[in-house]
Order: sequence, then C-alpha cells, then structure tokens
Amino acid sequence: DAKDYEGERKASAIVQFALSEVDRTGVPKEIEELTGSTVLEETCEGHNRICVLAALPHILDSGAEGRNKYRDMLAVVAKQFRGGAFQFLWFEGGSQTQLEQAMELTFGFPALVALSLDREAYAVLRGSFREKSISGFLHSLTTGRQTTVKLSSGIPEIKTVEPWDGKDGEPVEEELSLAEIMGWDDEEEGGEL
Repeated sequence: DAKDYEGERKASAIVQFALSEVDRTGVPKEIEELTGSTVLEETCEGHNRICVLAALPHILDSGAEGRNKYRDMLAVVAKQFRGGAFQFLWFEGGSQTQLEQAMELTFGFPALVALSLDREAYAVLRGSFREKSISGFLHSLTTGRQTTVKLSSGIPEIKTVEPWDGKDGEPVEEELSLAEIMGWDDEEEGGEL
C-alpha cells in the first residue's frame, strides 16, 4: 500500500520516514559476504564510508547455526547504524589472509575491523564479539574516540572465494597409511625399531 508522506520537507526527515517504513515491514537487510574485490569496492568505496568487516569462524568450527547467529547479530547492529556511513560485510576467517594480516586480525575468530577505503585506515575491535561491544566500538569511531591505524602498504588484495552455500561444512577426510603419518620410508634399510 502506498502511503502519503506528510512530514517535514527536509532530507533527514524523509530518510527517517523511509527507514521507519522499512522497520515496519520487518525486512532486515542481508549482510553480504565478501567474496571478492568487486564486492568490497561496490559496498565500501565512497567518501566517508566505513566498511565494517566481520571475520567469522570457519564453518567447521561454528556450523551453519553458529554462523547464522553471528550474521543475525551483525544485522541487528547494522540496523542500529543504518542511514549512516557504515557498510557491513562478512567473510570466513582464514579465507582472506592478506587482509587479515594487514589489519592485524591474528588473534582468532570471530573478529571485527572497521576500514575506510578512501583514507586507507582501519580500527580493530579489541573487545568481545557481542552486540553491545560492536555497537560501542562503532559509536566510538563516529565520535573520534577510537584510534585508527594507517594501512602501511595500501588496501590488500582481496581473494575471490566461493560464496557460502548456507550449509554445515563437511570435513575432508584423507586416508593416510601409518608409514605416511610416521614418515617412514619403505626403501630405507634398517627402518625397523
């Protein structure tokens, strides 16, 4: 149903009206997966845009249910900051090694970093990966209380990866012989204990 707008004729009031209509429909914005450099550029390039990148645990560590809980939490935080400078993406920890190393995401997953492509600067969430901590971190960025770090060698290369299929991961099982595990070589003389 179309609804007449009867509010103020200022951009901020019109945007607020549109956002409240989105809330009313109950359709949350999907947080896109970082599957390549094109996704990063389309989502995060632009003046005064801050890209919030969440590195989520490997699918074998969290399962589909755990990953979806993290994604749902990010969607709640994204809703709090919609209409502002923040754009949200997620990726599987370990899949973007150059990005992770450049932004010091070496302490395990889940992890969160805010990145400004135009300023080539970032800030890492050093607290727990919870809704309240993430919100506080993003608020501190907007007020200038959060320290940012310049990327020493520019924006790192983003690898192209297959998007997540929404399912639990299945471990790859390789059958190794005892000789392969122990490093024994059948050709060596005197290989017995």
